[in-house]
Amino acid sequence: NYAALIQQQINEDKQNVREKAVYGIQLTEEKLNDFRDEQIGQLKELMDEATKPNKKITISKDSEYKT
Repeated sequence: NYAALIQQQINEDKQNVREKAVYGIQLTEEKLNDFRDEQIGQLKELMDEATKPNKKITISKDSEYKT
């Protein structure tokens, strides 16, 4: 059950704050072969978004929308 695995990993991560969090499991080549090309592309996009460095956004009063 993937939901239980993720929950267990989250709980373990809360206890071990010094190491980088890793969630999920590694997909085997056999399982990857079951995906369509479109799904592989979606997984790649998801990985790219999930591993992007955090960007901090600052909003100042000058940038507020004025009518």
